[in-house]
Parts: sequence; C-alpha cells; structure tokens
Amino acid sequence: MWKRIAALLVLSLSLPALAAVKRFELTTHSSVFPVDQGVYVKGFSFNEMSPGPLLVVEEGDTVEIVLRNEDFVTHGLSIHAANTQTSKFLGNVQPGEERVFRFQADFPGVFMYHCAPGGHGIMAHTMGGQHGMIVVEPKKKYRLEAQLGRAPDLKLYLVQSEWYASGRDFFDGRATYVVFNGQNFRYVKEPIPVRPGDYIRIYFLNAGPNLTSTFHVVGGVWEYMYYQGNPDNVVKGSQTALAGPSDSWVIEWRVPPVEGDYTLVTHVFGTAIKGALGILRAKKDAPRVAEVRAEGPKALKEVPQEAKRVLDPYGLGTPTHEHTVRKAPDPALLQPVAVGERTLDPLPVTIQMVGNSFYPKVVEVPVGTTVEFVNEDVFDLLEGERTGRHDAVVVDVKGPEPFVSPKLGHGERWRVTFTQPGEYTYICSIHPYMRGIIRVYAPTPQEAHKGH
Repeated sequence: MWKRIAALLVLSLSLPALAAVKRFELTTHSSVFPVDQGVYVKGFSFNEMSPGPLLVVEEGDTVEIVLRNEDFVTHGLSIHAANTQTSKFLGNVQPGEERVFRFQADFPGVFMYHCAPGGHGIMAHTMGGQHGMIVVEPKKKYRLEAQLGRAPDLKLYLVQSEWYASGRDFFDGRATYVVFNGQNFRYVKEPIPVRPGDYIRIYFLNAGPNLTSTFHVVGGVWEYMYYQGNPDNVVKGSQTALAGPSDSWVIEWRVPPVEGDYTLVTHVFGTAIKGALGILRAKKDAPRVAEVRAEGPKALKEVPQEAKRVLDPYGLGTPTHEHTVRKAPDPALLQPVAVGERTLDPLPVTIQMVGNSFYPKVVEVPVGTTVEFVNEDVFDLLEGERTGRHDAVVVDVKGPEPFVSPKLGHGERWRVTFTQPGEYTYICSIHPYMRGIIRVYAPTPQEAHKGH
C-alpha cells in the first residue's frame, strides 16, 4: 500500500495541476488466446486480451495507469506515450503487487505499450502477446477532418502482431501466425461494414515483435497518412504504410463510390498469408459502425478439450504440433572413441535454451545417449524473470535417472547421459512455464540392427 502511495506522490509532484485525468487499470495474467477455429496460443495478457485494452486520451491529459499483477510470475509495463522514466516505477512488478503511475500525454500519436519486467523478460513477454495500443488524440485536427468539417464515419484501430510456436522461432523471426487484432483473418470472417464515400480514419500499429508491415488497401490510395500518428508528420497519396515493430500511422481515406470488398492487408505477402488480412465491405445500406477497437478476443483460463491445435511458445503445445525429435540408435556414436591419448565423448543430442523455451521441446533418445543443454539466450544479467539464465529441473519422474542442471549463462553447457529407459518432464526453475520432455527408450533388435 505504501509503495503505491509513494509512487503516486513522487510522480504527481512533477505534473502540473490539470483537471483532465484519464484513468486506466491493467491487470496481468497467464492466458489462452483463441487465434483461429479450434486453434489456441498460450501466453501472457493485459486484462485477459491480446492486444490488450485500447487506451485513448487527449493531448495534454494527465494519464493514470494502475498496474496490478494477478499472475504467478513477475511482469511490468512500458508505455511508449510517456516521455518520462517508466521502468523505475513499473518494472519488476511481483505477483500480487500493484503500482500506480501518472504521466502527461505531451505528444499526440499512436503508441505501443507492452510488458516490461526488465531485461530479457521484456522481449520474452512481449512475444507472448502482452502488448496494446494507446492513442493520444491531437489538439490539431487531421487534414481530411479539417477539410470536410466533420469527424470520421469510422475509426478503425488496428494492431498487427505475431504468434510463435517456440522461443527458437521467435529468436529467428519465424512467426506461425501474423494477425490483425489478435486473430487469423478476423475481419475476413466478420467483414467491417462501411458505405461508399465513407470517411475512415485508421489507427495502425505494428506491435511486432519482429516483422515489418507494409499496410495497404486493395482498391484505394491513402489520401493522408501521419507517421506515428502525429498530424505534423503528413504524407499524401500513398499506396502503403511502412511500419517496423512499434511503428505506427494514422491514415485518412475515403471509400471509393463503388460497392464491394476492399481488402486490408500487409503487402509482405509471406506474412499476410499467415493471417494479416481483413475486409472492408462497402454497401450503400451497410449498418453504421462508429469504431472497431484494437483489442483481442477475450482469453480463456484453460484450453478447451475440443482444441485441434495449441501453440505454447514457452512450454508444451499439442503433441502433433511440437514435432517430436527422435534420435535413432547409432552404436558408432553411442560408445566413447579413443583418439591418441584422448577419449571423445559420444556425440550429444543438443537442447537449446532460447527465447524462454527449450528447443526442441520433446526429444526421444536411445539408451546410452548424452543430452547436452546449451543456453542460447544472450541477456543473462539481472535475476528472476528479468534474466536469460536458465536451468533444467525434472518435475515429473518416470524413470531411474532424474536430473537437475546448474543455472547456465549465455553459451554455457551441461550434459547428462542416460543409461536406462525413462521419461522426464522438466522445467526451468527460474521461468517455470518453460517445459520440455526427454524420453529414453531401449532400442528394439530391429532398430539396433538398422543402426549398424
């Protein structure tokens, strides 16, 4: 309680006495996100959504954020709209802890906010879905609104983001899905109704965390675009809005007079085909929709039994999607080999610790195999959720040889050799949502013969 009051008092002293105070409450959770029909992704959320709540304020407002950690791991918050120190007050927020933060919205535009416990955890949690959009509406009118003398018919708030199957995929930028407002082809399944001639304002944010977007409408040209959403950063008559991760635009456009479907898409087609595509459906009698908000569907607490696919970037998804790696027996490699005065160990099966996950997550190895863990996460500073240090600790034992590794920094390795059959589910004790399985099997006579 006293920490909350102290943080609020310290920040309030630096702010002018303004009448307008916009207050928002953000809560952190471990969540299951519905990404497609029967497809779910496990990750982290604000207010059990990804993207999280849309925050809209006016230029000059004092903004108050209440951040409450309702999860079992450490979280935090970075607010790109705040031109002040944030990590000091909103970093490393422990489970059950609440923080209050105030800042003045000095700059208009479209900004990102995301989880920021600190250090390595900033990247790992943002990858897991913990991000959202904050809009600071300008005092100065955007050009098309000033020319037409009226507000838009539709305000469309759109966040492009990515879902990953593993930390290795995240590390390498290999997204499984790329989505608008949290779901694959969300606005293809439910097209956004507009009318020919409608004045539309799009607030576009590429939350990433890795891929570039070239946002485009099929069948039109953007009349005005404003880089980062600032009305002074104007571009006229453009075909695409180029946005790297955390880049944003405000786009003004009038629907052409022809009825039909106008496709919203990133023109990076290798990512559009993964889900980043939507439709504006223009009909003269279309129902009026004043806004479409940049928030993901409500998350779930548990994975439904009927799920056909589950991605877990940190832990174990559905077995058919984790692509179990099975090592065939190879007698030549399972025995030490003498070279001069040295004895070479058998070639190990390597499991990487990367992007707060084990990779591969499921391995099956024959008796006699050495498994080597290597930490590929680079930021091994700090402690707890903020570090990229990892270990491997068995938590479910179905065999005679459980193991506990030391805590490994970047590039460090540790080996364990299995001499008997068994199965071991293990976690990282620092990041307990990281999970993997090693199955040790006794080769059949046929498998042993094939190994020769």
